[in-house]
Amino acid sequence: MTVFSRRKFLKSSIVASSLPLAASKAMAEVKVQDSPAIEAGPIGKPSAPIVIKTRRDFTPDVYRRVCWNHTPMTIAPETLTAIDASRAEFLQFLKAHPELNIYGVNIHSGDWAKKRLSKDELNSYLRQGLNTGVSFGDPLPDRIVRGIVMARLVGMVSGNSASSSGLTKHICKMLDNPVQPKVPREGQGGAGEVCPLGILFDNIPREIELGVKEPMTLINGHPTATSLCLDGYLRSVGTIKLCEEIFALAADGLQAPDEHFSAQLEACWDDPDEVRGLQTLRGLIKGSPTPRRNKQSKVVVRDLPLMLGAAYKAQNNAKAIAEKVLCSAHDNPLWVPTDQASKVGVGPFVCSNGSYHTQIGIVANDELSRAYADLTVMGLGLVQAYYSDPKAMPDQENNVFGDIPMNAADWADEARTLAVPSIMPPPQYGQNDMPSPYMRAWNKVDRLERVLIGILTQVATMASQSIYMRGDLQTSPALTPTLQAIRVCTPPVTPHTRRTIGHEMDILFRTMLAKSRAYSAADPEDRSATVMEMKLS
Repeated sequence: MTVFSRRKFLKSSIVASSLPLAASKAMAEVKVQDSPAIEAGPIGKPSAPIVIKTRRDFTPDVYRRVCWNHTPMTIAPETLTAIDASRAEFLQFLKAHPELNIYGVNIHSGDWAKKRLSKDELNSYLRQGLNTGVSFGDPLPDRIVRGIVMARLVGMVSGNSASSSGLTKHICKMLDNPVQPKVPREGQGGAGEVCPLGILFDNIPREIELGVKEPMTLINGHPTATSLCLDGYLRSVGTIKLCEEIFALAADGLQAPDEHFSAQLEACWDDPDEVRGLQTLRGLIKGSPTPRRNKQSKVVVRDLPLMLGAAYKAQNNAKAIAEKVLCSAHDNPLWVPTDQASKVGVGPFVCSNGSYHTQIGIVANDELSRAYADLTVMGLGLVQAYYSDPKAMPDQENNVFGDIPMNAADWADEARTLAVPSIMPPPQYGQNDMPSPYMRAWNKVDRLERVLIGILTQVATMASQSIYMRGDLQTSPALTPTLQAIRVCTPPVTPHTRRTIGHEMDILFRTMLAKSRAYSAADPEDRSATVMEMKLS
């Protein structure tokens, strides 16, 4: 017979009777932070201004601070001088080699690339709008558009774009604007990113006088794919951290034997990410007074450290790729001045190349998508493990919690549908353009983050209810704040008392999403011990 400790529950963080007040407070906390795409405004707090000297100063941390937190950024004066010196050498190189046909510089771009630009055509080309922005539809979040602006500066700072310091400063000044231009997230499949960049930078030829080659710098490269890659990695910081604590709480509530996460397994597992999964779960559950079962848990519980290990590996790879693609000079044509070319024993040159594409940036988001899909299926397994276990959910109200596995199954099915590779589309007409699926790869990981957190919402609700139904057991010290935060949004259902909890779970879902973003956006030293402890401004 199950005994419910009503007195003990009344001392917990919240009871069902106080739901309206608690729910309204929780919703007020996440309302601004969790608009559908977090369109504008900083996510975290700005830090000390950043001064960029070389392209290697562009790091994921700088991206986070500038693009997410709106930290001011400027280009060092000596760097601006070097930018002009590189451009001056480029212009001299053009005069010394009139026989060269340079794409978008002295010949047309696109299908007219075999035709030389006349003087009048060049003057018109430099003054008119870019005219390549043909995409439309729902916009990218503002933080990503800021990232595109930042990534476009990398080749300019390095001198490889052969752009002037004036244009460099003009682009950098865009980061001071609180809201960036709207750039569609749909219909972006072209090579060279001319569609999104043509919209983002369309007004610049009317705002500042451009020189030869500079229009190509605005519309040809892979700053959009770079920003999408960085966004996927940074968001994974909070998302995977949230998985750790919700999965650990679920394992603790299911009374998983300590042996499933024991240190002895580390002597046999050579992969550092799988070992990290063991250590993380063991550390989060440590000190829990929940009595352990004397038989093995369901397979989904035993596999948790391995699945987390795979997610860590995808995250590590995304970080390594993000670090490389962000600080690489990506422009087409690409100018290599004497001081850089001499390091590899050649002279200066300019060439048309594939710098408008970054397949590794696409693969990084695809790997995160697969990890999120797998973790979502694990979440469904945990929901089913709770619902099918009469010891975990004694005397349960079927019409309240019996429907959660149905709902969870749909989330998991969507995850499986989305987690497909972003394969290159077939070549197009004319130049045999190779469309790049960079936007599609990000759209999938963007949606999968929400799907995963949706399933975590259901796991968290089941775990909290299970702990309550067994006499409101305690959890570990590390997970106690997480359990309390869950109950603020979704209080346990009291015995034999039905209520509709979908709207409460929506509050928990939005809270989890907002806190995972806030965790990712915060400086590492300002992050709380768990995601659910993060404070939202």
